[in-house]
Amino acid sequence: MDSTPKTRVVLRIRLHEGKGDQYAQAYDLVHRGVVKADGFISSQLCRSLVDPDSWIVTSEWRSLDQYLAYLASEDFKARRVGLRECILEHESTQYAVVADVKP
Repeated sequence: MDSTPKTRVVLRIRLHEGKGDQYAQAYDLVHRGVVKADGFISSQLCRSLVDPDSWIVTSEWRSLDQYLAYLASEDFKARRVGLRECILEHESTQYAVVADVKP
């Protein structure tokens, strides 16, 4: 059994005002590529219920190395262009999954 912990990535995003719909469409383009990436498990796009310009993207990967390899890929670089023009500021944090509770 592999002892490398899964990686959870949390990306906190502040969009330029009113760019939510455009960001969601651009995310769809990125998502179509990421689902094919080695090590990708899942991703969620979430918008704040009280601040429509505040978003998070979470994703889960089999390893940090696989996540970083996708970020460095030409596929990701080409697909992210539409995202970048919507973003005012962002912060990404990577975590080791130490417990995974499911019903």
